[in-house]
Amino acid sequence: MKPFENIWKKIKSAFAYYDTAAKEKAVDTLEYELSELENIFGLLVLGSFVGFPSPPMQITLDLMPELEMHLIRMINKVDTAESPVSDLFSVFDIG
Repeated sequence: MKPFENIWKKIKSAFAYYDTAAKEKAVDTLEYELSELENIFGLLVLGSFVGFPSPPMQITLDLMPELEMHLIRMINKVDTAESPVSDLFSVFDIG
């Protein structure tokens, strides 16, 4: 009976490792998709910065509290667009 218990414990630990790895991968994938959806939302509402047609001004103003982070991010991208080195430094938060 003892060998079967050892095999069963090894199988359970292997599935536990697989379960942990699958959960971490799923969380990373969801975080990436959420980030991309937020970027698309920001482009749809603040698209006039890059030449997309923008929604009516009232909708944009109503959504402005939700878009503060996106607006700051877009302004920072415009500031660092001319120099890839400055973009690299902004990623590393060297200032």
